[in-house]
Formats: sequence, structure tokens, C-alpha cells
Amino acid sequence: MIGARRVAYVHSDELIRAADCLPANEGRASLVHSLVDAFSLLDDGDGSREGPAQARVVEPERASRTELLRFHDERYIDAILGRDHSEGVSRDFSEDEEPLGEEDTPSPRSFGLAGDALPSEPPRKRRKTDGVGLQDDCPVFFELPDYVQFVAGASITAARMLKDGQADVAINWTGGRHHAKRGEASGFCYVNDIVLAVMELRSPPHPPPPSSSPSSSTRPSLPSRISRVLYLDIDLHHGDGVESAFFTSPYVLTLSVHLHAPLFFPSSGALDSTGPTNPKAPGRCHALNVALEPGLGEANFRRVWENCVEKVAKGYDADAIVVQMGVDGMEWNLPLSAYGYALEQVLSWNKRTLVLGGGGYNSANAARAWAYLASVALGRPLPLDSPIPSDLDPEQYAHFAPDFALDVPEGNMRDQNTEETLAKVEKAFEEYAGVLHERWAKKREIKQGVPS
Repeated sequence: MIGARRVAYVHSDELIRAADCLPANEGRASLVHSLVDAFSLLDDGDGSREGPAQARVVEPERASRTELLRFHDERYIDAILGRDHSEGVSRDFSEDEEPLGEEDTPSPRSFGLAGDALPSEPPRKRRKTDGVGLQDDCPVFFELPDYVQFVAGASITAARMLKDGQADVAINWTGGRHHAKRGEASGFCYVNDIVLAVMELRSPPHPPPPSSSPSSSTRPSLPSRISRVLYLDIDLHHGDGVESAFFTSPYVLTLSVHLHAPLFFPSSGALDSTGPTNPKAPGRCHALNVALEPGLGEANFRRVWENCVEKVAKGYDADAIVVQMGVDGMEWNLPLSAYGYALEQVLSWNKRTLVLGGGGYNSANAARAWAYLASVALGRPLPLDSPIPSDLDPEQYAHFAPDFALDVPEGNMRDQNTEETLAKVEKAFEEYAGVLHERWAKKREIKQGVPS
């Protein structure tokens, strides 16, 4: 039941401070969290808030270097961290680094109140960045080690809450960095927190703590282990980093709904790109792409959802869902209501669900979207005509001018997804869903002892 849904919201001041420093989204994390909090969607832990259930705030654990290396290459992580922060030990990568010149020293950012003195920082060394993508759209910035460890740790923490049966839905709006590769930063993404979270979801659950009740003679049972994960990506851009990480695995199905056009980043994710080409490969049809034309509006979004996404989800029947809700599509043409529809459909599948952020380069619209989607996860969606709470910090409140309303309506672009385009996508997904149903229905029958 919706009223009984347990929602974990991963948050800490340290996480927000670190996420605010991402050059592509400076200040976005604090604006998002402030709006979520202003709409009274969070449980502050002291029971003082009244009304419907709020999301439970969970502090993330900072990802250790060892946890980052579960997916990422050592050379890449060393280039990012420069020292082993997780163990508190300074690391000297003298073979890979050269001293920073005075003109290269990054300006430290104060994480304190305005007017606080800047902390003195030890001199840093230039990281060896050749071949690891730390330039152009992914420049090195002073707070990069903190950013990577906190954002990755937040998604791992959220996944652990689901895996161990402590939540039904977990939210990390700072996560969803779907372009990062094993050994390379890409597309404003330095760490693939999604891949790390999926790996955590599929690991064995931790035993629950023993009951504190002296009269209890039974130990709580372990939640069922998560074997298959459906990763659903509705960011404007193809989720290439996650797809490549699980390309050959039948236990993680990646499904990306995105704009696919010439020269549009990352120039991957075509409709006919479905995973390994060998028809006997276990991962065949487990890397699927709803590749669409520019200008997608809500009507056609709902159409491809019903005829493509729903059929794949039913055919695969995953144990858990990870959904990346990048909202840069609102800069494309999609309204906020389309994202609400998508999350409502995902939640109707009644699976353990990890909800992540992603793209969204208008910070005010990202805050609107993710505050609204947090309310959807709680089963009490905010009215789209809700006013932005005026008790926000004045500087933050000004971001929502001129209308100071929650809604982001559909844009005015012409939807170039024609009947011919959509019919081609739907025909392909009819085939893909059939392959999945045949494969996994047979496995379920064998497991349940049902004759085929």
C-alpha cells in the first residue's frame, strides 16, 4: 500500500556541500534540498512534524577508495583522489604527478558561513590526467575528491537501505552520473555511482540486528536477495557508462529513453543497439535503447512508455529497479507531469526502487522536478500549481522567478517523432520484449517446477 511505503532520502550537509561544487551544477544540490525541505517532505527525526508520512533522512557513508575500485580503475581513482582520504593517509603519487605551479593552484572554496576565513590547505600536486578524461567538460576542481566519495557513498548507502530491507524506495538526487566509465570521466560525470549502487544491490544482504525486545524469541528474517536489476534511464542523453558496464550481463538490463541525433552527445544508444550480437549470448537484448527524435512531448512519451518500457519491464521481471531521473528533458520539451507519470508507473511495479538524479542544467527546474518527484514517491504528489514556499532563503527564492510556481509546463518545440518513427520503435521493442519473456519465463517455470 502507498501509505506503508518506506522512503529513505539520502542527505547530509557534507554531501550537499560537496555536490554543490560540481562545475556543471554549482549550487544545484543545496537548492534542490532546500525546496524538498521547504515542502515539508522530510522527517527531521524528532517526530515534531505533523501530517502525512515524510521521507526518512539517512546520512550517507563516504565511499572508501576500496569501494570505488569495485568498478573504477585504480589509476583513474588515484588521479581523482590524489591521496587515500578514506583511510586518512596521505598518498604520494610522485611517479604520476608533478608539483603545481603557483598560477595553477586552485582557489579553495569556503564551506562555512559567509565571511569565514578560508582554511589553510596543504599544497596539492597536479594529477596525472592523461587519458582519464579530466579536462574539457570534466575539469579537475579543488573539491573533486570529496565530491566523488560523497556522491558515490550516497548512492551506495541508498542501495544498501534497499538491499537490507530497511526501505522500499531510496532517493539520492546528487547521484545518477551515468556517463562515467571505468577509467575515464565523461559528460560532467566523474564517478559512476549508478554502477556502484547496482553492484551493492546485488550483493548479499546484511543480517538485521537482533531484536531489543527481551520477549522476542525469533530473529527477523533476511530480505530476499536481489538477483536481477532493471536500470531505467530517462535522461535526455544516453546512459552509455552504465550500459557499457553491464553490456554482457543478463542480470542487469539497461533501458535508456533518450534523444538520438547526429552529433548529439554521447553519439551512442541507437535503437538497434541491444547488447551482444551473438544470439546465444546471455546478455542478448539486455542493453536496450528507446532512441527518439528531437522535441518529444508528453503524449508520445506516454505512448513509448506503455508500448516499450512497460513490455520490457514485464518480460524481464526484475527484483529491483534503479531509475535515473535526469530532468534535462524539460529543456527539450517534456513537462514536469511526464516525469511524475514515469515515476508513478515505476512505483506501481512494487519493486525495491532506487531513484537518482542526473542531468538538469536549469537548477531551479531541477529543484522543482525533484521536490515534486519526492512527493510522488511518498504517495502524496504535490499539486503542480503549488506556489514555491516563500520562507525559502531570499537568494534561493529568487531562482524561481518570475512565476514562483512548482510546475514546469511542456515546451513549444515541434515533436519530430512521427507516426513512422514511433511505429518503428514499437515494432523493435515488441521483438525485444518477446525475447526477454521467452528467456525469463522459461527460467521461472524451471525454478518453480512448472512443466513448459
